Amino acid sequence: MNKVIYLVFVLFTIFTSACNSEKKRTISKEVYEKELKAIKAIKERHPLADFEKNEDGLVRLVAIDSLSNGEIPVELLAFSKLKVLLLLHGDNLSELPDWICNLPLSKFFLSENNFKHFPQQLLKMQQLEVIDLADNPISVIQTPLNFPKLKKLYLQKTKITKFPIIKQDPNSPAIEFFLSKNSIDSIPDEISTMKIKKIWMTDCNHLSYISPNLGKQDSLEELNFRFFASPGTGVYNPNSKPKTIPVPKEIAHCKNLKSLNLGHNKLTAIPNYVFEIETLEDLQLWGNQISEIPEKIVKLQKLRNLTMDGNELKTLPKAFGRMPNLQYINVQGNAISKENLPVEMFDISREKKCRLHLYMNYDKSFEGLPVSQEQFEKGYEWY
Repeated sequence: MNKVIYLVFVLFTIFTSACNSEKKRTISKEVYEKELKAIKAIKERHPLADFEKNEDGLVRLVAIDSLSNGEIPVELLAFSKLKVLLLLHGDNLSELPDWICNLPLSKFFLSENNFKHFPQQLLKMQQLEVIDLADNPISVIQTPLNFPKLKKLYLQKTKITKFPIIKQDPNSPAIEFFLSKNSIDSIPDEISTMKIKKIWMTDCNHLSYISPNLGKQDSLEELNFRFFASPGTGVYNPNSKPKTIPVPKEIAHCKNLKSLNLGHNKLTAIPNYVFEIETLEDLQLWGNQISEIPEKIVKLQKLRNLTMDGNELKTLPKAFGRMPNLQYINVQGNAISKENLPVEMFDISREKKCRLHLYMNYDKSFEGLPVSQEQFEKGYEWY
């Protein structure tokens, strides 16, 4: 009797499983056909629209360029697994439809459109990890914005004047802020309420205050406050208005800061706080009026890349001979001669040689060096 019951149970399980599998196949087919229909309808109105699918064959990314009529296709609702949506370069796109909130997006790109306000529909999409509203005429953002999963916020070339504050929870990731070419006047004390990974604020000549609370950002890895220059020349761009950004000395307390860019900041010396940031791997100080690299740069033992082209240097420090992790030194556009280089900077052997970019004309001769070619090549190579 027990064997009969067991056999019935097994047959029932197999039958149920088969029914469920057939049901899944039927649902998948319906969904697939629904998506194909939506793709066709969108393509008819936007022939250049791009679609990418996931491993299951369902649409995960849609890119539509130049929405000339500002009308977002409602057929997007057919894509139940849509994670990435790019609606770019639409001069007439200034509003989002309410139904957009029903899309399961994690990344939403809306750059180069005509949004004058932060779209309120986005506030209902708290699952967003990336928001791109760069190059829109947005002037005011009511903060704090509640995006607990946000990882990247792009707001370059807008008209905002205040640093956006994001409301996070204990499990929120650290945010990367891209805020270049704005008129933001300060990085406020409220940044202590956020976890920040990166701040890019290049060509922000209205920036007059940076809170010392920036030094409390244990997750901060990169700061970029440079002003624009013609690449590789160290020459000021006439359209740029460089100034000395008031970076607080407290950033030396950031435990994970790896990259600092203060290019074209009208600096006449390397700020003392820089030598206390022992986690630095990349330091960019090009286009300033710095005349000396102090020997205490040896404190930056993790430094890999040093970019100081377009300054007023006449020599390099002996300390470079005690910095085994250096991989690239760019000091072109200075008044350095090979004869003035200290012998001590070459007293080092590196497993991975440091590329030395000494002159703008890429002079790679060894004539004039205070050491032999053999000694030079133990730790360096010409760039």
